[in-house]
Order: sequence, then structure tokens, then C-alpha cells
Amino acid sequence: MKLLLATLSLIFAFSASAETRTFFYNGSQNSAELQLRSEETHTEYRYEQRQNICHRQEVVYRTICQNTPRGRQCHQQPHYRTVSYPCWQTVSIPYQVKDFDVEANVNLTIENSSGLSAGENFKLNLDGNRLTLSAVGSKSFIIVLKHSQVRTNVYGRLKIIDADYSVELVEAAPIVRALSVNNISMNNTVLNFKTGATEVSNLIGYHLDVRKAPLLGSDTVLFNRELSSGEISLSQGQASVDLRMLGVELSGGRHTLTAKAFFKHQGSILNSSQFETEASRTLILKR
Repeated sequence: MKLLLATLSLIFAFSASAETRTFFYNGSQNSAELQLRSEETHTEYRYEQRQNICHRQEVVYRTICQNTPRGRQCHQQPHYRTVSYPCWQTVSIPYQVKDFDVEANVNLTIENSSGLSAGENFKLNLDGNRLTLSAVGSKSFIIVLKHSQVRTNVYGRLKIIDADYSVELVEAAPIVRALSVNNISMNNTVLNFKTGATEVSNLIGYHLDVRKAPLLGSDTVLFNRELSSGEISLSQGQASVDLRMLGVELSGGRHTLTAKAFFKHQGSILNSSQFETEASRTLILKR
């Protein structure tokens, strides 16, 4: 196994219970092994009596007199004031108690079959016994976590975490070009819309949501799922869906039809904040 040495730059961030390591991957190596250490703790409280200044409200009644046509009349009017006085208060003071030392051994495998150069930043964080992997890429790739396996063993006061992560770098540009839905319209029972480029059609899925949507009252869902390859016709940037073949009938009233194109992948996207991985358009019909 090749270790990511020449292209690995590590930054350590320590606290009482966490460690972070970041590294930069430029495509010259295909795997990395990293170790992290942390502590698993829980919070307990001790209680102390502390002298303090407390406050209370006091009421004082004052006699207010006025001359009236029926003579001089008086009444008692309350006035409030805040009085400070010394007191003792019980305060709770939190503190951390260590339960385990934690060590994580991480093996990260990176697959880049595109042939393009890479510049991807990965971050591993071990906080207590919680291990997370994240990434911010060069925007050349969608970074997909295809496989993860995490095993934990306890030896007395020591927890050992062994983690294997498999990451795939998917070229982003063809995906971005393909994620487009425009010019949506109906022709009899057929829904038509324009799609994006089809060079990676195997990585693009289509979803349809059809609802009866009156202006007053709640919607009725007539269809809502991903379309199979046999339910959508794709040709030269045009898509067609025959609602009749799906068992959907648009009777009188107001309907919404939402067509969505999305990036099909297995696993989670580590740099999802850098890309829009779906596109949609909604058609409103009144019949």
C-alpha cells in the first residue's frame, strides 16, 4: 500500500478531547494512513456556596391627598423599590471526567480514474469517540464517499477505532452540464422538457412529482418517485414522459408537475456545499 507522504501536509489541532488532521491530495498517491488521539469524557458537576449580592422588591405606601369639591380626600399609593442585601447562593460548576483514551487508525483510499490533476483538501476529526471525514475540493471533482467501515474495540480504559474509507473523485464538469431541466410543457398526456448534455447519462437520474393542487385545501399526490429507463424517453437533449403509461390521469382542476434531474451516486458527497447536484422545473396546469 502506498502511503500519502510526498503530498501529505498535516495540521494538528489539540484540545482536551479532540484532534484534527487535514491533508492535501494532489493525485500522485492513492492511499493514506493516519492516526488520531483523543479522550472520551463526560460532564459532572460540583456545588459550592458562594457569597453574593441579592435583590428584592419592597413596597412603601405613601399618602396622597387632593382637594376636591367634596373636601380634601386622601388615599394610600404603593411605591416599589429594589433593595440589595448580602446572601449565599448555590452554584453548579461543571468539570470533565475522563472515561477513555481514544486512538483512531484511519486508512483512506482515493480513486481518481478521470486522469485529471487533483487538489483536494480532506479533514479528519476525532472528538471523543466520534470520528468524521469531510472535504473541500478544487471544484474539479465531486468527492463521493463510496464505502466506510468503522470498528471499535475496548481494552480497559482504551478505545481503539479502526476506520476504512474509500473515496471516489467524480469529474464535476460533465455532471454540472447534464443537470438541467428547461422548457417544460404538456402535449396531450406527454410531459416534455429539455435536458442538459448527455455525455454522462449513466450518472443522471430523473424524478417526477405530480400533484393535484387546488388553490384552497391540501395537495393530492398522484405520482412521486424516480423514473426508470423505460418510463422516460431521452433523445438529443429532449425528454418525454407519457403520464398515461404511469397510470396518472390529470382530471379537471389545477395540477403541478415537477421534473427533476439529479446526480446518481452511491454513498455521501463530502463536498456537497460546492455543487448543486440536482435541477428541477415545475409546470402548473389548469384544466
